[in-house]
Amino acid sequence: MFKAKNIVIILILLTMLLMTACGQDNIEANQNTEEEVEEIHEPVAGGTLRVGLTQFDTLNPLLNQNRSLFQFYHLVYESLVTFGEDMDMEPLLAERWQVAADGQSIDFQLRDDVYWHDGEPFSGEDVIFTINLIKGNPQGIQGSSIYRMSVQQISDARMVDDHTLRVTFTRPFTNGLEVMSFPILPAHLFEGNDIEKFNGEGFPVVGTGAYQFEEYQTRRHMNLERNENYWGARPYIEKIEGKIAPDVESKLSLFDSREIDIIQPNTVDWTKYSDDRDARVFEFVSQNYEFVGFNFNNSLLQDIAVRRAVLYSVDRHKLIKELYLGHGTVVDAPVAPHSWLHDDNNLRYGFDIDTANLNLEEAGYVLSEEGVRTNESGTPLSFNLIINEDNVLRERSAEFIQESLEEIGMTITIEKLEWEEFNERVESGQFDLMIGGWELSYVPDLSFAFHSTQRDRANYINYHNEEMDDLLEAYFATSNRDAKAEAFSKVEAHIVDEVPYASLFYRNGALIAYDGVKGNIHPSNYNVYRNIAEWFIVEEE
Repeated sequence: MFKAKNIVIILILLTMLLMTACGQDNIEANQNTEEEVEEIHEPVAGGTLRVGLTQFDTLNPLLNQNRSLFQFYHLVYESLVTFGEDMDMEPLLAERWQVAADGQSIDFQLRDDVYWHDGEPFSGEDVIFTINLIKGNPQGIQGSSIYRMSVQQISDARMVDDHTLRVTFTRPFTNGLEVMSFPILPAHLFEGNDIEKFNGEGFPVVGTGAYQFEEYQTRRHMNLERNENYWGARPYIEKIEGKIAPDVESKLSLFDSREIDIIQPNTVDWTKYSDDRDARVFEFVSQNYEFVGFNFNNSLLQDIAVRRAVLYSVDRHKLIKELYLGHGTVVDAPVAPHSWLHDDNNLRYGFDIDTANLNLEEAGYVLSEEGVRTNESGTPLSFNLIINEDNVLRERSAEFIQESLEEIGMTITIEKLEWEEFNERVESGQFDLMIGGWELSYVPDLSFAFHSTQRDRANYINYHNEEMDDLLEAYFATSNRDAKAEAFSKVEAHIVDEVPYASLFYRNGALIAYDGVKGNIHPSNYNVYRNIAEWFIVEEE
């Protein structure tokens, strides 16, 4: 490693209060108000970043389903476009693009200074070849790509000139840019009989990214070295060592024993690292959305006043603070709060017991002396709430919600079910309320949960609303980004108004790095290495 040059500045620390949207950490002042020294390091080249991977089944990025390798491969492989901090699309191997007026095709202007790690030039033919691989067109392809659903709307891809690729869709397609975020493979390495490499252990790890393959030992490590011919910003860090652990718990042990430098914890309890002066926590909003689902087969839950009352009565900020240690962001719809498509004007529901009770009273639900509300027919607002019993946070959330709803006269019976039984009950509609979660796609598509045609699939709550169907279909047919944002805002507003699900929050994720990893570290859920070129390593003294 290379030692960094240190610039020493003097800070007088009194009391600092660090606040985020999701939690608070207190940095105590020096009781003697003594001057403390903080070192700021100038970036220098060199060093090795040690990261953790869990065991994976394939080296092929188009077939890989391992989360840690998905992140790691952002260092090796690139796509035409990628997701920015606000989840809008940013250029990568495509310098710019032009969406056709009818929204049915996109012309991508490709960079002319990109080379594969083996020195061959990148071209649009590589993109066309990769699209065909994902679709499973060449003979001999085994397995199904995780990107296959994304490209099913692509009807044609061809070069218009040496540097312009035209991708045509089966219809006007609002997510045309988003679905082009798949990693691109080098066509020249799979020509002819070499297509067999696509399926086997001899898969060639060759990309266009900032780092290139150096060495791989099965179940032990995968090492990368800096790509000295990279078209983009040259990273400071020279090598990346990926240590392979059997599972997530083993990977965490590697971090605790300082055998790796960074980690993405699955648990929300990373406070112990926040308190460690030798570690830094970089928090971000994940794609994991938590909710309460209403079964629309229950006539009482078809009443919008009941659904709104549920949302008003649950103090979601308190739930996040007490159960999730502040690592979450309250939302009123399954739309990421940092997304460019999210409309702040659609925020509506705060914790308000009075409004919850008013909604129920105006809808004719009378509170009995026993504290239970009934409708005009004398039917009580009594529901079962199912959860999977192997999730402690869900169990505690269920108890929190149960207590909250009792405050407005609802009786809730919690049923803790084994995972298989829970799924069977959800799929067969044998529940009143359920607590669940989705890891939502980076491609913005809510039709799976809200369109009436999906009621025998992922629309488990049996929600059917013609206006929602129309809004979703209008959104998918938009032909430009402004129209897309406007159409999506209407979808979001309708979800907020209808409350088919009681949205709880998006869980936050984090990247934790030991103090030797410096620089402008700014991870996202999509790519924790998104600005790796600005990281550098400081040698421990």
